[in-house]
Amino acid sequence: MASEIIKSLKVGFRRRWTAGFAKALSVAGAIWLVTSIAAKVSPTFDGAVVQNGHWYAAVVVFACLVRFVAHIYEVRSVSFAVPTTDSTISVRFGDLLAERTDWIIGVGEFFDSEVGHVVSKDSLHGKVIENVFNGDAQRFRKAVDAALVNFVGAYTQRGFEPKLKYEIGTTAVVENGPHKIYLVAMSHVDLQTAKASSTVPMLWDALRGALTSVTHFGNGAPLSLPLIGNGRSSVNIEPQHLLRLIVLALVDFGRKNSLPKIVNVIVPEGCFEMLDIREIQRDWKRR
Repeated sequence: MASEIIKSLKVGFRRRWTAGFAKALSVAGAIWLVTSIAAKVSPTFDGAVVQNGHWYAAVVVFACLVRFVAHIYEVRSVSFAVPTTDSTISVRFGDLLAERTDWIIGVGEFFDSEVGHVVSKDSLHGKVIENVFNGDAQRFRKAVDAALVNFVGAYTQRGFEPKLKYEIGTTAVVENGPHKIYLVAMSHVDLQTAKASSTVPMLWDALRGALTSVTHFGNGAPLSLPLIGNGRSSVNIEPQHLLRLIVLALVDFGRKNSLPKIVNVIVPEGCFEMLDIREIQRDWKRR
């Protein structure tokens, strides 16, 4: 906890120290104005301020310091209402797999099940196989195949299984105890190198496909999704712009269709110094 506070202060100071200083000066100015008026009205008050000048100065400095810290402190979570809906979007740093909600997880167009060359053990896709399915690739494959039974895949000349690929936005809904995991195809996978790649339009289509499945199968249950597109299948844009895009996609879908009342965007700790989540909150609280 202490390390997080120190980190928030350091990052916030680097980003907002000039604005924080201006806020502190405005507090000092407000205090001076009030005390000046009071001193003109009440000679007794004026005398008390003069007699206790050191305490007066200490109060002013303390108030300015509090305002400075409050302004620069980099928060770890924000939330705002989706305009014209009853849904709330929260953005916070944490571990998606620790959330006791439904999840959206981005995967490649083949919905691969073998952790290693194709599915990185460090990706959320890989962690779902390892943590939720206890590393049992066959059980994961069976659950995914059952979820994709009503979708038509395209056969490829891939040198290993699976050889069926699915359209971007195709979503396999698998059970996770009382919750659901929405595995959405969001990237193309090279047939030879198995390298995943995605684009902004593909990410948009993937989110729409996943959110449509959430509408059909989620029953309004709380939903969490990661900074999708920031991993191995990166869309190659800055995390701040990626977060804006994800939030915009959520808001756009929520206005036209419906979202769960609670939607969480869980951002990895490694992006803390690259993301200004207060900026996202300010943008949408103005709407």
